Amino acid sequence: MFSEWKDKKISVINSLVEIIGFSVCHQISIRSIDIGGIIMPVCARCCGFYSGAFIAAVILFIIFRKKESELPPKYILVILGIFFLSFVVDGIASNSGIYNTNNNLRFITGTLFGSSIITILYPVFTFQYYRNTKKERLFGTPFKFIIFLVIIIVFIIITLLRLDFLGRFYYYFTAFSILFTFYFINLTLFLLVPAFSKKSTKLMSRYLILPSVLSFALLSVELYADYMFHKIINTI
Repeated sequence: MFSEWKDKKISVINSLVEIIGFSVCHQISIRSIDIGGIIMPVCARCCGFYSGAFIAAVILFIIFRKKESELPPKYILVILGIFFLSFVVDGIASNSGIYNTNNNLRFITGTLFGSSIITILYPVFTFQYYRNTKKERLFGTPFKFIIFLVIIIVFIIITLLRLDFLGRFYYYFTAFSILFTFYFINLTLFLLVPAFSKKSTKLMSRYLILPSVLSFALLSVELYADYMFHKIINTI
């Protein structure tokens, strides 16, 4: 009885993961990473983008606790710009037939793109969320940026090793990363509203509750709209 209930619960969760994946991606299996016989709910490029965004956010929130609100130095912005362009170029060039890409390259460029987007958004979030911020640059010292890059690279390597025992973890982790990315982008946008801006003195506070609720509500609408759009496209 318990086994049947557990299997049913897992089936429901897996269905939800597939729905989330379908909402944001074409889900072409040959363009998706297979880890331990488990195909990720989105393609390699999307998998890299969303998981890279989440990993980057975790790193930034751990490394920076001084409420840095300035963009990184110019040389780092150039590097982030290269990350962004690598994603765009690989997508356009491969789809136009200029060269044949592969899932490894899709995942790498996706991860670099996702991490660069969050790195740009992070100081915006900091500036808008905290009552008192420090006018210090994100990655003001190269050492912290090197740590950031090393962790991102290690994450990419571990993923592309396709270790069988991590298959189920990555499957759920990808879905969670999709939700987080939508949430964080929406949250940053809501914090631009004066009623929510510059209220808090610490990360976890009551001033995060209402913007978070609104961000999750908007997230639900966005994913539902995307899901219906893809459903309509697939029936044409």
